[in-house]
Amino acid sequence: MNRIGNPLSSEHRVRSWLGIPYATAERFRRPALLPFDPDQPYDQVGPAPLQAGDTGWLEADNGFSEHCLNLNVWAPDDTGDRPLPVIVYVFGGGWLLGANTQTVSNAAGLAATGRAVGVSINYRLGAFGWLSLSQYGGRLAEASNLGLQDIITALRWVQENIARFGGDPGNVTVTGHSAGAFSALALLAAPSADGLFHRIAAFSGMPSRQVPAWGAEERAAQVLAALGIEDDPEKLLDVDPYLLAETMSATQSRDPGAPHGVDNEVIAVVDDRDQPGGILADHPMRVLESGRHRDIDILLSSTTQETDWWVLHRTDDFDPGSIAALVADFAHSNRIPLSRARKVVAAFDVDGRTPVQVRGALLTNFSFTLPQVRGALAHAAAGGSAHLLCVGPVEGSPAVHGTEMHGIVGQTCPGATSDQIVRDTFVRDAVLTLAEGRADDLWASVTAIPTTQGIGSPPYDPTAHALSMIATFEGIDRP
Repeated sequence: MNRIGNPLSSEHRVRSWLGIPYATAERFRRPALLPFDPDQPYDQVGPAPLQAGDTGWLEADNGFSEHCLNLNVWAPDDTGDRPLPVIVYVFGGGWLLGANTQTVSNAAGLAATGRAVGVSINYRLGAFGWLSLSQYGGRLAEASNLGLQDIITALRWVQENIARFGGDPGNVTVTGHSAGAFSALALLAAPSADGLFHRIAAFSGMPSRQVPAWGAEERAAQVLAALGIEDDPEKLLDVDPYLLAETMSATQSRDPGAPHGVDNEVIAVVDDRDQPGGILADHPMRVLESGRHRDIDILLSSTTQETDWWVLHRTDDFDPGSIAALVADFAHSNRIPLSRARKVVAAFDVDGRTPVQVRGALLTNFSFTLPQVRGALAHAAAGGSAHLLCVGPVEGSPAVHGTEMHGIVGQTCPGATSDQIVRDTFVRDAVLTLAEGRADDLWASVTAIPTTQGIGSPPYDPTAHALSMIATFEGIDRP
């Protein structure tokens, strides 16, 4: 069933092709591209990526499977005389959760404007897509950033097949939220993705937060130990898939702040450039600085209270307990002197904030605002086109992680206020305008100044805030 939901615009009738297999992959093996079979009905979503925990919110009508490499395509009924820009959406969920079956992955809202063909992809999650095992060799030799390899293979499928749906394979924009945005930006550092995309719109995901190879190997060792097979890693090939998903999930830190240290205690894209079977050639931030992809137009967006979702909803897990404990954690997690950490934390210990609120403000800016601004400045300095967006709260909707997810794909959030619809429409139209190759028609681009467009009601001037965060974290890396 195609859940179009309630798109922000329904000016055009939309055709859909759901659950198209784009690749096949054995467990811990690279994906193999599949041809398109035009004789299938494509009237049902495919299986969602197998994952641990509560999955009822994923609208997965056809269940879950580790064999989940399928995508959905939506196009206006009448695509006109010229091929349309293609927008490929990569869902988020911390590389552990999510699916292309959700309303917030439904790019029919973009196609309904008549301005683009929308594509939403599945990729492998958790142990199946992000557990680094190539160091063990043998039948595990290909297992490095497999989820990112899935995304790249989906882009290859788009390049070879999207013209039959009215899309332009020479004009592909990759957009995504959170893990989807981090993964989109990681494509800049993957030579096998070169030429498969032309623009990136990254929402709440930055050119940062990669897992070092040593950390990725430690994650793998923890999973093997939990399963009691550390002496024979290839036994992973025979472990029940649900047990494997649950075991991988159980080895992750309960602290939502854990991903925000430089070594990233959970899972994400791995800096695998020196690993067997690695697919990255560099760190995305270094690629931006080099100018090697100055031809890629980039939009980077974050919200004003990114991490406050955890402040509000997982307070016990996220609360440092005291400012002293927060200082110690920030210093240790990022390998900086305590004296420097105290100065940084003091910049956010204002206005009567509690320790958990201070941590929320600190990590919002350290993990989102800072790398967003640094990446945009680096890209602009190297001759690229970069635009910064700051999403603020509106009546009935705060500006926390996930606030803009409906807008990215052109859907209307249930119960949205008129102000929220205005904000989501702005987000949708920014993605479409970028995809159309009209970046100059957005707001002012970044130069040597991180000019930032605010939407909603940000609690500060976005450009001035960007400058202040550069100063606050001067000399502190956010790899």
